[in-house]
Amino acid sequence: MAHTYGDERIAEWLRENEYHPRSSKHGSVSCLALLDDLLYESDLFREAAEAGEIVYEEDYTVGEGELRWNVDLVLGPPTNEVETPIEGDRQIAEANPEEIWLAIDAKSVMTEHQKARRNRQRDINGFADIMYHHYPGAVAGGVLLINIADQFRSPLRDEGDITEHDNIERLVEETIEIFRTIDRSEGEIDPNVDAAATVVVDHTNLDDDHETQLVEDPPAPGENSIVNYRTFLSIIVETFEERFLIGDPPNMATLREADTLRNELNEQVVELLHYVHEVGVTMEQGEVSEDSIEDLRETLGQLEDLVDGVEQRHAE
Repeated sequence: MAHTYGDERIAEWLRENEYHPRSSKHGSVSCLALLDDLLYESDLFREAAEAGEIVYEEDYTVGEGELRWNVDLVLGPPTNEVETPIEGDRQIAEANPEEIWLAIDAKSVMTEHQKARRNRQRDINGFADIMYHHYPGAVAGGVLLINIADQFRSPLRDEGDITEHDNIERLVEETIEIFRTIDRSEGEIDPNVDAAATVVVDHTNLDDDHETQLVEDPPAPGENSIVNYRTFLSIIVETFEERFLIGDPPNMATLREADTLRNELNEQVVELLHYVHEVGVTMEQGEVSEDSIEDLRETLGQLEDLVDGVEQRHAE
């Protein structure tokens, strides 16, 4: 049986279901379809999943406070042993991962494109940054559903209040461009997203004869575009395989320690510059205080301790 990819499946789902911005259903459909795409496209991933070496979980909370994020889909090694063979059509167990190797965030811009697209850009960047903070080395991907319909009925508006989308093709083209040019990791381990996809649909959310369609003609991204869904899938597969399934995976504890140390160094340098400036100003005024000198000396000592820590860490 021919495989149906995630971009086609979300369009199929929208044909039969109402889109609601406060529901997670459409995001779940996108993420589980992507999971099936990974199982279909990557032999290494499928073999690891079937062996119980990789599991998935939806709506997974990472971190707390300002560094908290509810991730739509995460994958990683299981916290507890998984019983094999895996039952069901999807040959991967749903279970709690011990650490996160892959995280996917699904977002949408269905109406009010001008405002929503910038919010989604901030969402994707914030998501990638938080994933890097908690699980440096995890592959982070974003899937953005974009509506190109001329009109749209939002379930949050009064009955009969239909939003008309003027200049919708231009708005969609501009939205795609935002995500085409978003900062990417490009195979490196850093706080940027590894890959982002834009899926364009024509969906009115009206109960009429208009059938929801997956849009593949311009302004939707072409097959060679970095935000094309299949290209996105290829990047995710390649990055995930190389980082976690071929050779030894990155040591996240070591990466977290390095990130913490780098942040401490940055903070210490900023503090040092502050006291250097303060001493310089008082020197010009001929009023250098012992307190300023002592603050500068103490900060230099703290910075030296950090540098010693860096040297010791890399000597091990």
